[in-house]
Amino acid sequence: MNKYKVKFKIFCFLFLFIAVLFSSCRRANPDESRKHLILGLKSQNEGKLDDAIAEYSMAYELDRNNSTAVFQRGLIYFSKGDTLKALEDFDEAIDLAPDTARYYDSRGYIFILRKEYPKAKADYEKALKINPDNPLYFNRRGYIHALMNSYEEAIRDYTAAIELKNNFEDAYANRGFVYLTLKNYSEVINDFSKAIELNPRAVYYNSRGYAYANLKKFAEAMSDYDKAIQLDSLLADAFVNRGYLLLNAGLYFFALQDFDKALKLGHINALNYNARGYAFANLRKWSEAINDYTKAIELDATLTDAYVNRGFAYFNSSDKGNALKDWQTAINQKPELDSTLRKYIEKAGK
Repeated sequence: MNKYKVKFKIFCFLFLFIAVLFSSCRRANPDESRKHLILGLKSQNEGKLDDAIAEYSMAYELDRNNSTAVFQRGLIYFSKGDTLKALEDFDEAIDLAPDTARYYDSRGYIFILRKEYPKAKADYEKALKINPDNPLYFNRRGYIHALMNSYEEAIRDYTAAIELKNNFEDAYANRGFVYLTLKNYSEVINDFSKAIELNPRAVYYNSRGYAYANLKKFAEAMSDYDKAIQLDSLLADAFVNRGYLLLNAGLYFFALQDFDKALKLGHINALNYNARGYAFANLRKWSEAINDYTKAIELDATLTDAYVNRGFAYFNSSDKGNALKDWQTAINQKPELDSTLRKYIEKAGK
């Protein structure tokens, strides 16, 4: 019995040895691997992604050191929305070729999409260590810094990207958005002016218009909002921004049209209903104003302005009871309003 066990163990060992040997020979075939890599690239260029995956997989099986094959397969997985498989392939590519910057770039970009910002930042730092003259890597690391609220670091990275590539539209725009967050409106105008010069997009005109408005350059702001809407009639933010500009100018009918358009485009929020209600109120359309203020309060019960405004709409439509209730709610939320509203409360109470 022991003799048969020994023979069986020897047989198993030989079988395993042959299998490993066969597997090793099959993998260590770089020439055949390159052929499948080329076929994979051809299929990928022709849009035959599943065929390309099969070819890259075969190339990788034939040569486990073929980082390009596994990386290209990862790119296809990413394009198909399978970020987990893409990450696995990018990890493997980096293990095989840790000095290849584009591998870190691709993995870092996935980390950005997954909101894993520290990991993304680490990858772009590695990419920049390998290739310190790549403006794209500075731009993307700047974007990560901005997402992490590290605005000064973001500005430095965007500036480095621009110094390396002075026609880098995205870097100007991204830096402009950071300056917008920091309320540095002069720099916002400078950056978006350059971005517009390179590519006149609606969102750039809208952003520059917002900066002009905050610097009280209303004619320039209006011109930019008009241009933004001309370029993209579905850009709700431009209608909202122009609407506020028109409200402040006392052009209530036109402001009403802009807020109406923004709401129809799906820009549904308490502030926009409150603003449209204000336009209705100034056109003495009290019922419509009350409806909009009510919608604003339904969306945000803490929006004190909506209670104040609805109170005035009720008061002007002779509903003093509801006016008093709204003003009292406003005071409860913001006690400092008591002195402002007191005289109206006394008038309504008579």
